[in-house]
Amino acid sequence: MRGKIIGLVVFAAAAVLVTMAVNSWTVNTSTTETTVQLTIYRTEQCPCCKEYEAYLRNSGIPFRTVVVSGVELENVRKKLGVPRELYSCHTASAMQYFIEGHTPAEALKKLLEEKPLLKGIAVPGMPPGSPGMGGVKTEPLKIYALKPDGNIVVWMMS
Repeated sequence: MRGKIIGLVVFAAAAVLVTMAVNSWTVNTSTTETTVQLTIYRTEQCPCCKEYEAYLRNSGIPFRTVVVSGVELENVRKKLGVPRELYSCHTASAMQYFIEGHTPAEALKKLLEEKPLLKGIAVPGMPPGSPGMGGVKTEPLKIYALKPDGNIVVWMMS
C-alpha cells in the first residue's frame, strides 16, 4: 500500500512539473496559444497603435502590449537594433526579430513561419491605408527588412 501511495505522489508531482514546463513554453494572449510571443511596445498617446492591435486581434495574431514612454520606446528600438530610417509609431518583437510599424499580418506570419536570416522587418512611417491606419492605400505597401549585414531591402509587397 505504501508503495502505491508513493507512486501516486511521484506521478502527481511529475504531472505538476510537466504542466508547469508546458505553461512556461506557451503564452495565452488571446483565445489562441502560441510558442511565439509577439510583444508590442507603444506609448499611451498613439490612437493608431490601438487600431493596429485591433487589426492583429481580428487577424488571429496573439500579442501582448507594453505601454512605455517615448524615451523607453527609443531605448527598446536601440536594444532591438531598429535603424532610425525604419521607425514608425510602435515597435514589436518576436523571437529574435523586431517588427516596426503597421506591418501586415501576412508579413508577420511569413516572418515567424519561415524564420529568415534577418534582424527584423518594418513598415516605416505611418502610411495611409496600412493596417491600423486610416486613409486609403494608394500603392502596394512596402515591407522592408534589415539584413544581418546592415543593408535594408524591400522584403515583400502587400
